[in-house]
Amino acid sequence: MEIFFMLIKIIIFLPIVILLIYLSLKYGGSKLQNIQNGRFLKIIEKTPISKENSIIVAQMGEKAYVLSSTQGKIEILKELTENELLMLKENKNIPEYKNLNELIVKIQNKLKNKKEE
Repeated sequence: MEIFFMLIKIIIFLPIVILLIYLSLKYGGSKLQNIQNGRFLKIIEKTPISKENSIIVAQMGEKAYVLSSTQGKIEILKELTENELLMLKENKNIPEYKNLNELIVKIQNKLKNKKEE
């Protein structure tokens, strides 16, 4: 009897979870990109180097900088040019899919390309 109730729960909740994944992929892509739009200070990328150290790409107004963040200290390593900043932003775009089938086809194509290599 307990197995029967467990199967009913799976039958009820699995479609709900799949629907939530589908909706987040369909509508969430563009929303995630717009989280920081309109702010003066934006963290474009942060890469941890160790537990306490990281490299940060931050944009302040029109200028962008590569920063080193260590315990209790932040240093500017380099100022990025406009072209470097544009290339970085283009590579960070989150794809937005029209439907779940488009996402599945894209994943299958990537897997085929990896097998061919």
